[in-house]
Amino acid sequence: MSGLEASLLLGSVHSVLLAIALLRRKRNRRANHYLAALLGALSLLLLDGFLRAHGALATHPHLIGFTAWVPFVLGPLVFLYVREMTAPDPARSRAPWHHFVVPGAYVVILIATFFPRSASYKRNVAEHGGAWFVSAIEVGLLVYGITYAIAALVLLRRHRRYVQEIYSNLRGVSLRWLFVLAALNAIVWIAALAAFVIRITGMTEASAASVIVPIGSTITVFVVGYFQLGQVEIYVGQPAVELPQSPSEVVPEAADAPEPPEASEAPRELKPSPAYQRARLADDDAAAVEARIKAAMTDQRLYQRAGLTLAELADEVAATPHEVSQVLSTRLQRNFYTFINEHRIEHVKTGLRTTDRPVLDLAFEAGFQSKSTFNSAFRKATGTTPRQYRQRAST
Repeated sequence: MSGLEASLLLGSVHSVLLAIALLRRKRNRRANHYLAALLGALSLLLLDGFLRAHGALATHPHLIGFTAWVPFVLGPLVFLYVREMTAPDPARSRAPWHHFVVPGAYVVILIATFFPRSASYKRNVAEHGGAWFVSAIEVGLLVYGITYAIAALVLLRRHRRYVQEIYSNLRGVSLRWLFVLAALNAIVWIAALAAFVIRITGMTEASAASVIVPIGSTITVFVVGYFQLGQVEIYVGQPAVELPQSPSEVVPEAADAPEPPEASEAPRELKPSPAYQRARLADDDAAAVEARIKAAMTDQRLYQRAGLTLAELADEVAATPHEVSQVLSTRLQRNFYTFINEHRIEHVKTGLRTTDRPVLDLAFEAGFQSKSTFNSAFRKATGTTPRQYRQRAST
């Protein structure tokens, strides 16, 4: 058995075992069902890659095509998994059945037109490709998969904005690893496109191109296995808030992972979104909530709570989470995450200027939960490292 065959077989077995482990977990139960189904589909794809690499399909041609439908369910399953993980209220999500109409129709077509055919016909399709409609189906599959990959990335981008509205620390809730999964998913589809081009141009044999997607799937399986088993539930006990309709107008967003903008950046003059206009606080009430929010930061130093959430801040200032979110967005031009972390950075800067305490002591005291998050936020806010900032302040 070659190294390629061993890796494909190992990936297939690993994905089955991981799917079983996910089905037994109580946390993120519905999301885990989608992920277990995805891993089961990947297991079949990897097994097919193993059989191709091992030469088993040549001797057992009636196995050819038994996984032809699998690529059609990968895109929907990744999308549904991402939707479930990022939805504040998954129970309100639409039923998933319509995402599988196309895969179901393709299975019916295979049963009617391909599976009953002779062994020689199946060998010919596997080695040289089929008629024009087979290529047309493959092109349709690529468009179908890429569309779902883009939709999953859009959901993750919205999630990144949403958690910034209710959490002051994003550790464990930002789903950065899920961005990796979505990116791998996109890469696999690109690999599928490359395999299609390789085959129709005759650059190499179809059997060589066919292992590209299973190899990418193997990598995806191990990434999923590493991260998902430790993922916490994100929105338990957290309020539902409305996102501003034009997020780029409210909080400039980095192309990379979400980090607070520079603390010295002047707020921009913004108009409230229509969502806020419909349920807008009276000016006097909004001003009173704003004053209580600022007092909670300056007098109570509420930002020092490492796990501070929007709901907790709302309780402290005798307002609803929606009202606090509205005031932050329309009057302070900040989302919750940015607002709290600006205060944390200012706390650290004051400590660096006036004391000789260790930097990490100041960072953790201010409410940061990790060294890497603090260092990234501090550099983004000041353009320098904490050590350099202290040295400049002392001169």
